[in-house]
Amino acid sequence: MTIRTYSVTLGAEGGLTRDVRVASPTDVQAGDAARPLMSQGESILSIVEIAAADPSAQAEPPKSQAAELAPVTPGAAAAPLPGGVEDNDYG
Repeated sequence: MTIRTYSVTLGAEGGLTRDVRVASPTDVQAGDAARPLMSQGESILSIVEIAAADPSAQAEPPKSQAAELAPVTPGAAAAPLPGGVEDNDYG
């Protein structure tokens, strides 16, 4: 996927707001990338893609779901345990 640059507006509705720039492959993941930059009480008010790639992004692209879960759910986790039963309670 192509990495794009997004402007994410953080703040409280009707209160102070601020814009941060993040690099991300999608707008949804831009919200994930902006999350570490948020202060307590802030929420994401808007996410807008910036037309040209901007090298001044304030946050790195977020990890993929597979990368986040790799330490706790390695590929072998889905394999049956030795001596285990193949069937489960769900048939």
